[in-house]
Amino acid sequence: MGAQERSHAFLPHTADAGLVAHAATLAELFEEGALALAELAADTAGAAGAPVVVGPLAADDLAGLAFAWLNELIGIAESEGRALVRAQVERVEGTADGWTIAGSAFLAPYDAPSVRARRQVKAVSFHRLGVEEGPDGYALTAYVDV
Repeated sequence: MGAQERSHAFLPHTADAGLVAHAATLAELFEEGALALAELAADTAGAAGAPVVVGPLAADDLAGLAFAWLNELIGIAESEGRALVRAQVERVEGTADGWTIAGSAFLAPYDAPSVRARRQVKAVSFHRLGVEEGPDGYALTAYVDV
C-alpha cells in the first residue's frame, strides 16, 4: 500500500463539531488537524498569515499531544484576535516521558479581504479524541466546542 495522502473531513455531532484528519506522518497529521480547525473557525482561502511560534508542548501520549496542540492553536488565535490559517510542525517526536511538538501557527487579521469568520471555536475536548496509526499513516479524530 502507498503512503496516506493528507486529508481532513468534518464529523456530524449534535452539539459540537467533529473533525478527522489523515496523513502519512505525524507532523503532517498535526498540520492537517490544524488546517481542519482553521476551516471550522474561518474562511481564509488566499490568506498567507504571519507566523507565531507554538511550543514546544509535551504530553504523555499522542492523544494528549493532539489535545495540547489544537488547544494551543485556538488559544493563540484568540489571544491575538486573528484567524488561524494553517500551522507548520517543525518537530514532533517521542521522548522518554511521552511526546513533544513544536511549530508555528500562521494567523491573518479578521479584517483582511480574504478572511471571513465562520464560528467561534472554543476548545478541543478529550471526548473521543484519538490518534491512531494504520497501514497507510495516521488518523486524528477530535471534537471541538463551538
